[in-house]
Amino acid sequence: MTRIHFTVTIVSPSAVAPASYEEEAMRVALIVCVAACVSACSGSSVAPSDVSAGTTTNIAGSWNGTIISTNNDTQQVKLSLTQSGSNVSGTWDSPSVSWSGQVSGAVSGSAFSGQFTFSGTAANGTVCTGSANVAGSVTASTMSLTSASGVVGGSCPAPLPIGLKIDLQRQ
Repeated sequence: MTRIHFTVTIVSPSAVAPASYEEEAMRVALIVCVAACVSACSGSSVAPSDVSAGTTTNIAGSWNGTIISTNNDTQQVKLSLTQSGSNVSGTWDSPSVSWSGQVSGAVSGSAFSGQFTFSGTAANGTVCTGSANVAGSVTASTMSLTSASGVVGGSCPAPLPIGLKIDLQRQ
């Protein structure tokens, strides 16, 4: 069997050599670093926000562009929008296929979320109606909105648009 011996030496505080200048400087630097880190991590609990937060993009005015769906041809579209604060309303129409409707929704920063109502007359005279929830990005000069589900509405002999993409430019 092997024995292990430990020796403990007790040293009085006066026997310990004073800290060197480098050790003292290192301690001070460590204390400053810890204080800076604690200070940086404390304070306001509000998370940083996007630059556009709190600023609502103004999209009031006239817009022209295209409306694309996965089951219909690309069509021209015109919008006329008004805005009060973040609330948006207006009308739209597509002269190439006699579609028209209302626009309603809200702008938050540089994002729009809302609804387009659709009304149009099919070749056999049936009036087709529906609505599409849309969302997307907006700037002062462009809008890009989408709706995966497209127009949902009553029966119509023509296919209601699905997979919508609406791209617009301010006029």
